[in-house]
Amino acid sequence: MKTSAPPVGRARTFALVSLFLASFMELLDATIVNVALPDIERALGAQNAELQWMVASYTLALAIGLITGSRLGDIYGRKKIFIIGLIAFTVASVLCGAATNPEMLIASRALQGFASAAMIPQVLSSLQVMYKPSERAGAMAGFSALAGVAAVSVPSLVPC
Repeated sequence: MKTSAPPVGRARTFALVSLFLASFMELLDATIVNVALPDIERALGAQNAELQWMVASYTLALAIGLITGSRLGDIYGRKKIFIIGLIAFTVASVLCGAATNPEMLIASRALQGFASAAMIPQVLSSLQVMYKPSERAGAMAGFSALAGVAAVSVPSLVPC
């Protein structure tokens, strides 16, 4: 199990912002396909079952990989697994944008889910380590508020 000293001062603030941005990106992506489904259906000629898989593949992969992603952070270090998850998530996002058929989008969304499963447990674990118990409530409140902001941001980001 790898452990390192938590960041302090400006490094801690930078780490918090980085963690929050990655979380925002993941939370946004978890819901954005729901809003974009009519456009995806037209652009890719997707059938109803394929549209359902586009939504479900992400959530299913995230759920399957969450415990493993958390454990990998314990074994190899939160920062390392977070960065690997972030890079994989970014690559999967590019693949989603480049999808030429429903199958490619479904597979890319599943890859995003697995990448999120590596990335998100590191965010929550890092918040626990970076902040003393007396400071933790503010960091967790920020994380929770971020979920709401991401959810309400989706409709304004996807043109109708």
